[in-house]
Amino acid sequence: MVSCGVVFRIFLLTGLLSLGICSGQNTPPDSPPEMVGRNLAALNGVAEPMKAATDEIARLNGELAIAATDSRKADLAARIQAERERITQLRANFLDIVGGSESTEYDQVKQAQRSLQDQISDLLDPLVGALREPTEKLRHTEQMRKDLAKWQDSHEKAGRVLERIDELLVEAKDERVKDELSRAKRLWESRRSDATGNIEVLRLQVEEREKTTPTVWESISGMFRDFWATRGLNLLLALIAAAAAWFAVQKGHDMLRRASPTLRKKGTFMSKAASMLAVGFAGFASLMAVILVFFIRGDWLLLTLVIVMLLGAAWAGKTTLPSYIEQIKMLLNLGSVREGERVLYRDLPWEVTSLGFYSFFTNPALEGGVIRIPLKDVMSMISRLTDGKEQWFPTRREDWIVLADDTYGKVIHQSPEQVVLIKLGGMTITYPTAEFLKQIPRNLMTGFRVSSKFGISYDCQKIAASDVAHVFQTRLSEELHRELGKDAVRSVKVEFATAASSSLDYVILADFTGEVAQRLKFIERMIQKICVEVCNEQGWEIPFTQITIHQAVPTAGNS
Repeated sequence: MVSCGVVFRIFLLTGLLSLGICSGQNTPPDSPPEMVGRNLAALNGVAEPMKAATDEIARLNGELAIAATDSRKADLAARIQAERERITQLRANFLDIVGGSESTEYDQVKQAQRSLQDQISDLLDPLVGALREPTEKLRHTEQMRKDLAKWQDSHEKAGRVLERIDELLVEAKDERVKDELSRAKRLWESRRSDATGNIEVLRLQVEEREKTTPTVWESISGMFRDFWATRGLNLLLALIAAAAAWFAVQKGHDMLRRASPTLRKKGTFMSKAASMLAVGFAGFASLMAVILVFFIRGDWLLLTLVIVMLLGAAWAGKTTLPSYIEQIKMLLNLGSVREGERVLYRDLPWEVTSLGFYSFFTNPALEGGVIRIPLKDVMSMISRLTDGKEQWFPTRREDWIVLADDTYGKVIHQSPEQVVLIKLGGMTITYPTAEFLKQIPRNLMTGFRVSSKFGISYDCQKIAASDVAHVFQTRLSEELHRELGKDAVRSVKVEFATAASSSLDYVILADFTGEVAQRLKFIERMIQKICVEVCNEQGWEIPFTQITIHQAVPTAGNS
């Protein structure tokens, strides 16, 4: 599927490439009149060495006809061949002067075309040519400057050699030496003439290239103008065609879903499969629309880029295809996580509301209990069926609870990130939700029990197993009912617990509804108070812990 973000990145990349491609495409103007004189002078500079080389060939042919030895004939033949090659080069220089920089560019373009046909396939020809074209003129100009510098250096070297030969001719006395020096002088004069001709040709070409090169602002404006007139328009048309294909397919899918009772039901296998097929076909139709636009417009560069991207995606799909198949199974509700089931995520239970490229999990007991999770994070999870009676969180807002660290308070906020408690007196405590669950909260709102101990003296030993527990239970029930209401008190039991070292202990078990959970501490204190009042009324002694001090008896040896 070709998303808008991908298309935009293609648009941007191709635009930048096209901006470079468009550079240097302006047709250079005709040569100015002042160049004509210089061109004629350069032509004369090339024509004179050509005439001299022709005369030299005629002279050497005469010598060759009367040569007596084979070695002399071979030497004369080699010199004649060198002069012919020199004439060929001078004639090429002559044509370069006449043709100007266009002649060089023409030859280089033909050579580049032949090279491309030999080295790369037809598919990549537009792309490689587009990458080479923006720097073609700059590279040619730089190469001409390098060649000009080399020929200038050769000209200077030839001049120094000729000066040395002239000095030797003045001092030489032997006629044979003079003849060889004269022959060498003609050779170096020929070389200097070649250098002079090449210098003139290259200098004119460099000057003409520099004069015809547009300014920076002209280049930039021309690049933008050419881009929006060609590839920019093609990209815009391709985007419009892709968007039209996408929305047309989606519109058709919506109409089909409204007409079909099977597809109208959300969450079913057929509905999900149809939606996925619609998305896939919409992406394919958009891609085909882009390719068709580039093909009709004849933009082979952008078409090549699209094909290269498709080949790259196909190659990458070799390794990513298994993961895509698993994701498709998950989207079709056939994976390890399924809609409507219960899943544990970040130590909290969640109901899988919907599966998609972004899946939604819900916890109805939490404030803000809806989270959006990427599909790649869901792939590693496992969900399970639930009977609908399981709790989604141990507490609710406004519930009174007791934690494992004996913290007692009311829940005023609970979300996937934190739980806030308010204690009696107004102090608040904030727990991260995961840490809150580790405290094993005990919810008092569903009912709670207060367990308390109370001891009396051994003076009541005779009635400890019969009357004492009944008296305590009767009085506690009356007082608790009167203070809290009969509906709030579920039961009150007093039982004999143990005969301790200094007291007879009783355990008091009182069960209450959640309506009085906020009075837990008051109830604990009230039970102890009622027990003390009963002891006062009955004359039962409340013992205290006795400490017996044993004093060691002195022995005779220590008296």
